[in-house]
Amino acid sequence: MKVGIIGCGNIGTELALFIQKETNLNLMYLCDVDDDNARKLKERLRDVKITSIGDLITNSDLIIEAASKDTVKDILNTLDLFEKEILIMSTIGIIENMGTFNKIKGCRIHIPSGAIAGLDAITAVSGKITSLTLTTTKPIQGLRDCPHIIKNNIDLKEIKTKRTIFEGNLKEAIEGFPKNINVAATLFLKSKFKKMKIRIIADPETKTNNHEIICKGSFGTITSKTENLPSKNPKTSYLAILSAMQILKDIKN
Repeated sequence: MKVGIIGCGNIGTELALFIQKETNLNLMYLCDVDDDNARKLKERLRDVKITSIGDLITNSDLIIEAASKDTVKDILNTLDLFEKEILIMSTIGIIENMGTFNKIKGCRIHIPSGAIAGLDAITAVSGKITSLTLTTTKPIQGLRDCPHIIKNNIDLKEIKTKRTIFEGNLKEAIEGFPKNINVAATLFLKSKFKKMKIRIIADPETKTNNHEIICKGSFGTITSKTENLPSKNPKTSYLAILSAMQILKDIKN
């Protein structure tokens, strides 16, 4: 199986090294909007080619998106995805392009569980949920430069104790934290619950990305809590990378 990775930053690099060391998959193509990122990663690998996103999608059997929600849009709008497998990390990109996503036929799309646990149970009770709340607590450094922070003139340096900096729905969360809220997007894709409530807390004392899910319905209550160490990128939990690695292990070459 020929593999191509779009996005050669923290996640793409970790997955590329994992593929060559731990799987029988054939990593052949890299693509990144930053040519330096792609070249630096290529130097750490063997027998890979830097190419355009179009050529990568055309020539790969398994396409790994580790770039951005805009890249997801480009992939989903590709005319021929028949019999391809796609691993999507930026699940916000699916939410913003649901019309296109729902029309895709003949390919298999993998959505990692990311930084949260219990998604199998959430998927099982989809359609029976009456309330769903996600509370995310993050270190200060993982919230810098978010549109919500800038728009509301929130001075993160002035936050000395836990503070709720956002409460709202999925659309509002995506607009305010486009690089921080893939957890919420993944939770929606599994639950199909449109009235999910999202709370984001800034905590200057924590070193982990924490996610607590409370899901209620005719089945009872499901509670899930994870405390994730950040990866090299403070906006990304290491668990998100590990969940993608597990999918790669399960894909048969």
